[in-house]
Amino acid sequence: MKYRILTHKKTSKKHIVFDDEEFEMKNPIKQYENDIIAKQMILNGVSKEEMTGEKELTTTSNEILKSAHIQWLKLKSDFQKIKVPENLMQLLKTDKKKDQEKLLDGFFLPLETLTSFIFTAYHEFGYTLSQYISEFSKKDFKSVARIIDCGEHWHCFFTTPKDSTGEKTQLHYLSSAFGIKRDDLVKQIKSNESLSKLDNLPLITL
Repeated sequence: MKYRILTHKKTSKKHIVFDDEEFEMKNPIKQYENDIIAKQMILNGVSKEEMTGEKELTTTSNEILKSAHIQWLKLKSDFQKIKVPENLMQLLKTDKKKDQEKLLDGFFLPLETLTSFIFTAYHEFGYTLSQYISEFSKKDFKSVARIIDCGEHWHCFFTTPKDSTGEKTQLHYLSSAFGIKRDDLVKQIKSNESLSKLDNLPLITL
């Protein structure tokens, strides 16, 4: 788990900022569980040595771990209660670009619903999750791409800035049906080049 400790110049107050990390072909539920529990332990002061297993967990750290696990179970339950729209599930049942474009035409996809969809895709179809990060120098914007894979079929959701400030974002979608190889897509996302190249991808903006 990557994180930075930032100190406010005037107040000297410190706070922790977590950085998104890359991973490939993971069980998404287990990946989210590990990340959320690790964040809670770090935020509550568990040492790096205890986190890595170099030292045994203290009694206090054990209690923090138990509490973090309970928080995760509640969050997991909340995600599972979110009804995944049928349009999203139909994406996994067709390998035709035109069908996928029609299913997502004018579609709004909140992050919580996307997470629930990723969990469901793993449970029902065995789709694993990969995550790739690209940081663009303009406005220091960070793009996070999530790709779910099942055999030769994959679906990708990634963000780009919606305006010049970089504060508002927009979500894009493309899949193995869109005429681009997965490896080429990942290279393009991770290239740290201009966003105009990403805009030239055969994508759908949600």
